[in-house]
Amino acid sequence: MRKDFEKKLISKNILKRLYEEYNPQVNSNKFVTEAEKIFPKLNCGLTSVYLKNLLGGKIVQGKYKRHNHTFLLLQGNIIDITADQYDGPKIYVGKLKSPWRLS
Repeated sequence: MRKDFEKKLISKNILKRLYEEYNPQVNSNKFVTEAEKIFPKLNCGLTSVYLKNLLGGKIVQGKYKRHNHTFLLLQGNIIDITADQYDGPKIYVGKLKSPWRLS
C-alpha cells in the first residue's frame, strides 16, 4: 500500500470519499490533491483512513516522538506507513511502543 501511495496508484475519488467521511470539515478535493504532492508529509490521516477501509481496525490520534500523528490500530498492533516524515521507518507494523504513543 505504501508503494501505491508513492506511485499515485490509488483513486483520488476513493481517497476523497474516505477522507470526507473521516474529516468532513476539510475540503477533501484540495486536501487529497495537495497531499499527493508532498507524500509522506501530512498524509498520516489519509493513509490511515485508506488502510482502515481495506483492513478494518481503528484510526488513532497519537504521537510519533513529539509530533501529532495518526495511525491505524488493528488487533493490538499499529500500522503506520508515514512515520518517515519524522525520520521514522517508512513502514511499521507492530506493537504500540515508543516513539509511538496515544495522545
